[in-house]
Amino acid sequence: MYECKTCKKFLPIEKYRLRKDRSNYRVKDCRKCEKKIQRKISDLKRSAPLMPKNCDCCGEDRGESLLQLDHCHEEGNFRGWLCNKCNTGIGALGDTTGGLQKAIEYLRKSNASI
Repeated sequence: MYECKTCKKFLPIEKYRLRKDRSNYRVKDCRKCEKKIQRKISDLKRSAPLMPKNCDCCGEDRGESLLQLDHCHEEGNFRGWLCNKCNTGIGALGDTTGGLQKAIEYLRKSNASI
């Protein structure tokens, strides 16, 4: 039994999809929640502004690599188009300004001791 990170229900392992890129890794959302999330993202992509050439966060031109749609996981609203590097970094810090602020404070402290 696993707990779905979205609906918080404990469900049998069969209710979770295996990731195609990792044969032994199950998705953290149950299949039902995953479908709802994918539908929401599809709707956001249709209503979002056209994808720019540069990342909305770092401003760098990522060339041929496509930008990823960034959205608020709580509210479900569009935030911008991000390169993989920025999207992964922000997500790893919890998708919150609090997580980003902690990282900024850490860097300030470590740079002050140099």
